[in-house]
Amino acid sequence: MADHQQASADPAPTRDPKAPKDYIQFPCLPPGGPLNRWSAKITREHDYPGAQAMLYGAGVPNREMMKTAPQVGVATVWWQGNPCNTHLLDLGQIVKKAIEKEGMLGWQFNTVGVSDAITMGGEGE
Repeated sequence: MADHQQASADPAPTRDPKAPKDYIQFPCLPPGGPLNRWSAKITREHDYPGAQAMLYGAGVPNREMMKTAPQVGVATVWWQGNPCNTHLLDLGQIVKKAIEKEGMLGWQFNTVGVSDAITMGGEGE
């Protein structure tokens, strides 16, 4: 309960004064505050119910976790065309479960898998 009250007392997200001017200015909380500095814009109160509904549908179990749980991305570089990387999807799922066991929200995503072709006799260029 105290955590929820703390989350409600956080300041409203504003523009980051240190962000380069040629980048999109995304609202955030001041540095040194809660761990959801960048996601507070869509996870606090019900300012964006559509975005929150999508996160519930993706696996956020309840409102309390939506408001207070740190969200951790788990990048895995797996693809079936490279035997060296096929196990990394399963490894990422193990990491995600460990994150969730600690009370955080884990979000697994894929990124580009690259084969350097050394295994096929190339020089790896």
